[in-house]
Amino acid sequence: MSSEKNADPNNKRTGPLDSGHEKRLRRESNQQQLQPESLSSNSEDDSRLWKDSLGVCTRSEVDNMVCEVLDGSPSCQPDDSLAMGGHEPGSQEMDATFVGKSAAIADVMSPDAGKVIAGMYPRRMGKTTFLKTLANFLDIIGDMPWNQREKQFRQCALYDMHPEFFEANFGKYPVIMLDFKNNDYLHKGILVGVFDIRGVGLGSGLNNVESYMVHSGFAGDRLTKNPFQHAFGFTIHDVWGLINDYIDNQWPHRPAINHLELGHFKRDLLVGCIQNFDGYRIGQVHHVFNPYAILCLIRELRLVKSLVDVDYSNYNSWTETGSMKVVETIKASSAQDLSRYCEYLSSSFLQQSEYRQHQGPLAEHMSLDFIDDAAVGSIGSQGQPQFPPDVDKETREELADICMVRSGDTFHGMQSLGREPLQASTIMRLLYQAGYIAPIAKDRVGIPNSEVHRALRQFYERVAAQLKISTSLLESIHEEMGIYRCDLQRFSRSLHSCMVSIPGIGKDTSERFYQTILSSYLFPATRSGYAIQNEAMMENGRADTLLFPAPGHLRFDTTPMSYYIFELKRYDGSTIPTSAKRTSAANRRNVAKYVFEQAMQAQAQIYERYYPTLAEKARTCDLVHVVGVSFWMNRFCMIATKRKREESADGTVSWPTVRYEGSVEIEATVEYEQLGDRLEDAENGILREVVDGHLVILTI
Repeated sequence: MSSEKNADPNNKRTGPLDSGHEKRLRRESNQQQLQPESLSSNSEDDSRLWKDSLGVCTRSEVDNMVCEVLDGSPSCQPDDSLAMGGHEPGSQEMDATFVGKSAAIADVMSPDAGKVIAGMYPRRMGKTTFLKTLANFLDIIGDMPWNQREKQFRQCALYDMHPEFFEANFGKYPVIMLDFKNNDYLHKGILVGVFDIRGVGLGSGLNNVESYMVHSGFAGDRLTKNPFQHAFGFTIHDVWGLINDYIDNQWPHRPAINHLELGHFKRDLLVGCIQNFDGYRIGQVHHVFNPYAILCLIRELRLVKSLVDVDYSNYNSWTETGSMKVVETIKASSAQDLSRYCEYLSSSFLQQSEYRQHQGPLAEHMSLDFIDDAAVGSIGSQGQPQFPPDVDKETREELADICMVRSGDTFHGMQSLGREPLQASTIMRLLYQAGYIAPIAKDRVGIPNSEVHRALRQFYERVAAQLKISTSLLESIHEEMGIYRCDLQRFSRSLHSCMVSIPGIGKDTSERFYQTILSSYLFPATRSGYAIQNEAMMENGRADTLLFPAPGHLRFDTTPMSYYIFELKRYDGSTIPTSAKRTSAANRRNVAKYVFEQAMQAQAQIYERYYPTLAEKARTCDLVHVVGVSFWMNRFCMIATKRKREESADGTVSWPTVRYEGSVEIEATVEYEQLGDRLEDAENGILREVVDGHLVILTI
């Protein structure tokens, strides 16, 4: 695949768009403008025709309403994006960068895909452009003279990858608008849209349609292949190619930046695109970006002189090109479910975002001065790492079932769209098909990226205000975590639930990984005004993790403002006999001894190295929690000391210890093996004790 200037055939750039289904990127300029020959329709109401297909069928009232509202207003024409490259090969051309999807034509035309197929994918993914490309490839007439069209298509990936298919099908068919229902002369029917058309009033004549959703082709799915998986959206290779093409050839400020800074700029642009516009998946293809958002960003780069000028929060293509008003009326009886769904989606997205800053292929490449084509290939070949714990497994499974599995209740709810309030499940299904929620795995869905997270949060705040319920998406998880209530016992329970759900943790797991899990789990607190710092610089070293209130933080009732410092250790099990059974009482007592000792060492390290700086940093807080944690595989021992701020008449501030209350206290002089002896009495695998006024949590 190549990037070339038509005016200069020697000006070529071999880039990351050369691999597999990744498409040909070329620069087209100064070509003859031709008037397309339009196909006629006999319908009296063209606005109600589904013109995204080679055939045509009348939308139902429900489908028409949904598509117009969530897929952009009728006044928003698809050809508005032509100046940024949203046109198809074989049509009238202009000065634009073209990202082609021609290789997918062979997939969708394959008999294995079905005779009549429908691709249902989020809006702004290039569905109309792909169908125009398909029509121009197959059509005897087309929008340009046959020879000129053939020349263009022979430069595309379809010809390179499927030459026999190309010769057998190019320009061989009359492409007309037709009715799919009960048509014996139909060779192949292809529809694209946002919403699943089966069962929503389009007529029983369409019951032979094979409908492909974004999750079709996932491992374990009924449909083992997804013929559209290379047809829509931008891949990471497409985005990397567009960034290089624009920065190298068109960016007006390029001459002012040296080679090293230019490498940093391209790298950070790609990382920013991944964080803000990535997150979709179609079939087996990971890292699918919203093309409209990417093109808007690149178009605006002409105003950007350096990376600090790039403000991704200004790119709101979801809110600017469509309205969510149609799904903002909800039945009062369903409000609690909507809150639960949205809270799960928001909190898990925030945890995922923090986790990916430290784990996975993107994190590995963020520290490099340059990202090259090989690095992009490495990132693109792997899915984004998933923050493994299930904070709310029940809600996760419920949402996946609502979004991915066709439900009669969901379609019944769609019939009342716009006429009466909706069930929360219907709203989730609609948001999933519109792209506000994306598939992650066969049993998990989530928010795809930061841009969509902002839109979904604003949607919930509007709905919550109408229902007169809390507009905070994260209030329940804050309560569950216990941080705002200074309840470290509750926090330890929720952290324990998090830890035991993580697969693959062993005796060689690094302390840095445990730090990542802790900061990721705590990360939703940042949306209510708390700040998290890892490896925070103190007077005599770096503290592992700090959690403290930033200006404007959320405060519950009269709960004291608290400053938390965590120091982490890990026990590698080196003192455990190799023949010992992990779950035996003797082994658990042995482990309890060592992790308790290490947690005490972690606390001692805080007092020896960081306490003077800590006391100064926490002057505006009411309490300081000094927490030492020692991990062993996916279990831990946590020792917490609570100190309260007191100020004397002369302004001197001191931090005396506040004792934790407990029904059983172990004297400090008693051998701490006794903790292991009490493990059999632990409730739900968690032992809580008070040792000399300090809270001790043991989950061994």
